[in-house]
Amino acid sequence: MTLEPQTITGSTRLIGLIGSPVAHSLSPRIHNHALKTLGLPYAYVPLNVPNGQLHTAMMALRSLSFIGANVTVPYKKKVVPYCDVLSPLSTIIGAVNTLYFEGGLLHGHTTDVEGFFRALSWMHRDPRGGNIVILGNGGIARTLGFAFAMDHAVGSLTLIGRDNERVSALCREVSEKTDQKAMHAVFQSGDYARAIKECSLLINCTSIGMYPHGDVSPIDGRLLHEAITVFDTVYNPGTTKLLSLAKSAGCQTQNGLRMLLYQGLASFKLWTGHEVDEKIFDMEELQSIVDRGV
Repeated sequence: MTLEPQTITGSTRLIGLIGSPVAHSLSPRIHNHALKTLGLPYAYVPLNVPNGQLHTAMMALRSLSFIGANVTVPYKKKVVPYCDVLSPLSTIIGAVNTLYFEGGLLHGHTTDVEGFFRALSWMHRDPRGGNIVILGNGGIARTLGFAFAMDHAVGSLTLIGRDNERVSALCREVSEKTDQKAMHAVFQSGDYARAIKECSLLINCTSIGMYPHGDVSPIDGRLLHEAITVFDTVYNPGTTKLLSLAKSAGCQTQNGLRMLLYQGLASFKLWTGHEVDEKIFDMEELQSIVDRGV
């Protein structure tokens, strides 16, 4: 697989990536490779939007005839008021990662959930009826927490965070808006240890273990055992300290790179109407690009 950029012509239309910073993003390589492979007349461009310039950027999407955009930190919540239509999940979580135009209206959607569950399915893991533990209470933790709760198919759902007030507030919100009881704990508490020992799926949605701090784990590895599937949404480094500990404990593991790819392909379909065969991507090459920082 050679990740070549899309060819630009006079008829090329644009798809953007709105955020700050965006220079490190793998998304332009992924999407432009897919666009070139499928021969579509679009190009995906990173748009570094400085603080205070979001309104200008959102107006530019319309005036410059973009077909859509991805949205990353720190704008996933801030773009919501600019959307004419929101998906049910984006409505309840108050955030989007994908914008697309349809019938002249700007739609806001969240494809992180599709990316996560497709990556989990790739592992041949079905979370239904299981005890789910999510580490963190930020954007991805919030999105996945609501997704599991809205599905009403889990045995239990526990969110673990560092700040008791924040994580308990998120649990109350999830429980009240979905009628799925969510429990919470703080790191290093007795409840935290018990929840992890009893869980079937552990999802790290914190940044702990992310480059350049790959030698740190968000939890004590001694709590892990082979009945737990460990999914770390971090993908740089490819094997975090948490995943290393999990492998040593006999757990099935995955990092966040495949989730990134799959959520991107879900966005791609919203923009272009085209399904992309994941076989056009070499996961080892994508991970190598991440690891090399190029």
